Amino acid sequence: MKHEKSLPPPLNYEQPVLNFTARSLSGSREYVDFIPESHLRIWYNTQDEDYANHYHNALEIIVCAENQYIITTGSHTYSLEPGDILIIPPYMLHELRSKPSGARFIYLIDIEMLRCFQDYKALDPAFMEAYLCTTASHPKIYRQVYDSLMRMADLYFSHQVFWEISIYAALLELFAVIGADHYLQSTDENVENAAGSQSENYALFSNLLNFIDTHYADDLTLEQAAEYIGFSKYHFTRLFKQHTNTTFHNYLCHKRIQAAQSLLTEDRNRPITDIAFCSGFNNLTTFNRCFSKFTSCSPTEYRNKLRREEI
Repeated sequence: MKHEKSLPPPLNYEQPVLNFTARSLSGSREYVDFIPESHLRIWYNTQDEDYANHYHNALEIIVCAENQYIITTGSHTYSLEPGDILIIPPYMLHELRSKPSGARFIYLIDIEMLRCFQDYKALDPAFMEAYLCTTASHPKIYRQVYDSLMRMADLYFSHQVFWEISIYAALLELFAVIGADHYLQSTDENVENAAGSQSENYALFSNLLNFIDTHYADDLTLEQAAEYIGFSKYHFTRLFKQHTNTTFHNYLCHKRIQAAQSLLTEDRNRPITDIAFCSGFNNLTTFNRCFSKFTSCSPTEYRNKLRREEI
């Protein structure tokens, strides 16, 4: 059990309920204590100690407010300056390092119910890694993203009626902005992407990403995916990279590793070979190689991190 803050927050950032000042870890897993009868938690964090490598099944968003905040996810380290935003997908191991003084807004949000939206699944290519949003990295949408997050914080700390629905509405707006920007940034300025064909291509690839999300554990090939949306193999390969900013093989591995991480988390005693096959891999060598590529550790090392300090 850890205290969330070393300094008292400003009065307008007090939690909506009393006695709500702690986080709990079991090994590397954080059990998120959402506000009672809700699916989220936001707090103004001034903790001056580091937070060890951990993960949770909630989406985490960090907005640096004062000084720096350093986050490591896999092989990537982000040094957030005031105003910088980092979005960490569920189940991603990450470590937090703070300066002797500083402040940041931290959002933990259950997004499981959003997975029914086809547009949300189409966002997945943008969140294959932690998503950094700064004035330099995303100048066209930064202000909209920042304003949406500050509106979410205002709604949370103001204790207004229907605050949870209002926050999720702002979150959906934020995702729509990020998704549209990612999609438009990944398309070439040519005749294929004129206004009409752009929306048609998005519909095709949105359907395809949902198809992959459903069939990632099958023996799914590039040829089958191309046939599913009616493209030749060559045309499909080029457009998939254009619309998702990655290759079909890389994206399929990413989906399978996400599934493997979930299985490793939820069933600590399940054989790794079984997890590999259930996630869509037909041999351990490929599974180990892909897992290390996306998580910077082997499946066994990942499981050991989850078990650490659990006894």
